[in-house]
Amino acid sequence: MKLTPLNIALAVILVWVISEWQFDQEMIFTWGWLIIWIVVVCLVDLAFRLIFKDLKQIWFLQIAFILIVGMLMIILKLQ
Repeated sequence: MKLTPLNIALAVILVWVISEWQFDQEMIFTWGWLIIWIVVVCLVDLAFRLIFKDLKQIWFLQIAFILIVGMLMIILKLQ
């Protein structure tokens, strides 16, 4: 399996959620939303791999995708 930015982002988020998981505190989001998010990220990664065969191009496009989604989340959060 090739390492891509979406795989790295998924791993970082999962480690963060698991490290913040405590029984006495409310979670940031539910397990259902976490599973849906994991499935969506995996499907987007799979789509990038099927559409683009060059690993270098996949890296650039996935980094751009992560940055665009991050900026959209910040913009939506500020409104």
